[in-house]
Amino acid sequence: MKELNKELEQIKQIMEERELKLIMDNSFNMIANIDLNGQILFCNEAYNEVLGFSKDELINKSFYDLLHPDERSSTKEKLFSQLLDNRKGKIESSLLTSEGFFRVAEHRFRLLPGNINGRDSIVITSQDITEKLRSELVLKVQRNLAHSVVTSSSFSEFYNTIVTELNTVMEVNNVFVAFYDEEKDILKMGGISDEKEKIEEFEAKGSLTGHLIRGGKSAIYYYDDIIKLHKAEGLRLLGTIAQVWLGSPVKSGDKIIGAIVIQNYDSKNAFSRVDLDIIEIVANEIANFLEIKAAEEASQKLNIAVIQSPASVIITDSTGKIEFVNPKFSQLTGYEIEDVIGKNPKILNSGNHPKEMFQDLWKTISSGNEWRGEIKNKKKNGEFYWEDVSISPIFSDEGRIVNFVGVKEDITDRKNLITDLIIAKERAEESDRLKTAFLQNISHEIRTPMNSIMGFIELLQDPDTTGEEKKEYIEIIEKSGNRMLSTINDIINISKIEAGIVSLNCESVDLTALLYEIAGTFRPEAEKKRMLITTDLPSLTNKTIIEGDQEKIFAIFGNLVKNSIKYSCRGTITLGFRIRERFIQCFVKDTGIGISKEKQQVIFERFTRIEGNSSLSVEGAGLGLSIVKGYLDLMGGEISLQSEPGVGSNFIFTIPLKAPQVV
Repeated sequence: MKELNKELEQIKQIMEERELKLIMDNSFNMIANIDLNGQILFCNEAYNEVLGFSKDELINKSFYDLLHPDERSSTKEKLFSQLLDNRKGKIESSLLTSEGFFRVAEHRFRLLPGNINGRDSIVITSQDITEKLRSELVLKVQRNLAHSVVTSSSFSEFYNTIVTELNTVMEVNNVFVAFYDEEKDILKMGGISDEKEKIEEFEAKGSLTGHLIRGGKSAIYYYDDIIKLHKAEGLRLLGTIAQVWLGSPVKSGDKIIGAIVIQNYDSKNAFSRVDLDIIEIVANEIANFLEIKAAEEASQKLNIAVIQSPASVIITDSTGKIEFVNPKFSQLTGYEIEDVIGKNPKILNSGNHPKEMFQDLWKTISSGNEWRGEIKNKKKNGEFYWEDVSISPIFSDEGRIVNFVGVKEDITDRKNLITDLIIAKERAEESDRLKTAFLQNISHEIRTPMNSIMGFIELLQDPDTTGEEKKEYIEIIEKSGNRMLSTINDIINISKIEAGIVSLNCESVDLTALLYEIAGTFRPEAEKKRMLITTDLPSLTNKTIIEGDQEKIFAIFGNLVKNSIKYSCRGTITLGFRIRERFIQCFVKDTGIGISKEKQQVIFERFTRIEGNSSLSVEGAGLGLSIVKGYLDLMGGEISLQSEPGVGSNFIFTIPLKAPQVV
């Protein structure tokens, strides 16, 4: 019986040992028992899962050999110091993996007195905290970069922060940020730190960075990958070939505007796919930096535009108390800014309008809508004047009205000079003039290119004409043909409009993309006159989808841009739009010769042309703006003009719409 009980006890002990071993082998933490010399007496399966070494490879080997050589001595010293003081402790160290890398582990250990053949030993439980530490570092890098986005005064300063922060996570000796010029297909360095190469710009086509941009997503390439791309796709091998190359595109909305790249010339193990998330974070912060700086520049331009505006600008708080007026307001009214701050705009009230009009005005703007109208006001000296007024609410991020802005144009002269009789008389005279202008313009615009075509065709038939001369004559014939075709098309279009046979073809229109297309279409023609075409859009990242006739919207913008190019010899043309509640407000602004007040009254009538200065040769039958007006009338839109001779013109038109989709 005693022998049976003893056998049962042994079986129970064996079962408990097996269960304990099973529990330890299934632990997520590494568990080892070492003697005081560091020899591994036992280790669980977690060592294989984390470090890649089997138990057979580790048993009887020294635990200290797994430590990083730079940490081995200090780690042993800390371990025995804590054992002597408390018989237990906690330390961190780097452990070698079977692939030759090191992972950071947190060790908890305890002294086991006399459990192995009467000798003391140490049990160590180790937890892999590599990813935890990395995540903390990545989060810190992201916070520091986000702070630098706001505080850096230049991209050069922000780039230096990028390099510093990257080196807290990995060793980075070769890093560059390149910005993509899509028109020229060139990459220009925004910042570069490289041990071997100092390139300021290079062609995107055939480069690895260009390949990354075309792919549109982050990627890592090793030496062998780069050689394969060279052989398969003709990738150019620029400078020293990296052992490992890692990059991420920098995006502004859906458009790729550049890339950040890190590379190592010595070791393919310097970076891995795990590092892609760091580079993507940096790329995102670069995009944020550029967006904020662009917004700051736009805000600065807006401030200058308001201060220097030829129109009066007045800003009030949500209750109607004046907070700001621009210099034009003081010049017009005689009130200095200190006279009106904190006052209500009713100090300008002339008493000529019914209370109901102002009640309607306040009801409109306080409900979040724009109010437009003509108001007769009174200056500080008692003199009356008329203004064309637009008052709009300004909203906070929460959608609450925080201010009202009024833009007011002095129209006193217009109101005083224009009467029904004068208008009728001028229209009658203008009608006669237009008839004469029509015959002259059509005769000139068709006969001139036709004579040119016929003359150069005759020259082409001359057997003595050289190849170069033929090429020149053909180009002239083509240009003259296009000019005549444009005139005929304009006549056909205006005839269709007046006959009422033009219909709208409504479809979904990406207005943002359309404006980029228009700017790109006319950019070469503008650059011939050393002019710059730019866009001014509500958002750098969003699309604006509206329902409309894309062909006619293109034609409206196209005619206005062509006019701006035609009547300008320098400066800038800006096209853009703003989203209002019931319509899209579009504009084409230039720095051309401008249009006088009297000409502005008839500019949209058929066959009306503004003659430029003697150095500006202007072609055309004067139908472009009539077509614009006709298409807008068909859409239910309106067009207006702000212009000053010698300064430039701003054509503003509206397109009624359903609620636009911003995506």
